[in-house]
Amino acid sequence: MNEAGKEHRPNRRAHRLPADVPAEEAAELKRRYLAGATLSALLEDFDGSYRTLRAVLQEQGVTFRAPQPIAPPAPPGMVETYYSGKSIIETGKAFGLGRDITKRMLLEAGVELRGRGRPPRSPSTGSDFTDF
Repeated sequence: MNEAGKEHRPNRRAHRLPADVPAEEAAELKRRYLAGATLSALLEDFDGSYRTLRAVLQEQGVTFRAPQPIAPPAPPGMVETYYSGKSIIETGKAFGLGRDITKRMLLEAGVELRGRGRPPRSPSTGSDFTDF
């Protein structure tokens, strides 16, 4: 105990081997990962180390996704700029950003991206085509 009367908990996780993880828990970890949960999110609820978690998922036959950097939220006006008809590249340039980070920001903001070379889509009408 420390001076405040609280029990000290070390930062290290308990030493747990992949063989110590029950089959039901391993299957649930696999299900959650395949549903889109990140390893960091799984680790929050997992009683073990990152290395053990990865080993358990590997034993379950999981193919790991490439790590994706976390995109900050889209700055004010970015979504509107894209919806005005600008391309992802043009939208990014308007905010001093590259294409990849702009695309991730737009996707995380819930924007449905247009196909390449498609006319602008208005978020209110949801139509790709104009009336002739």
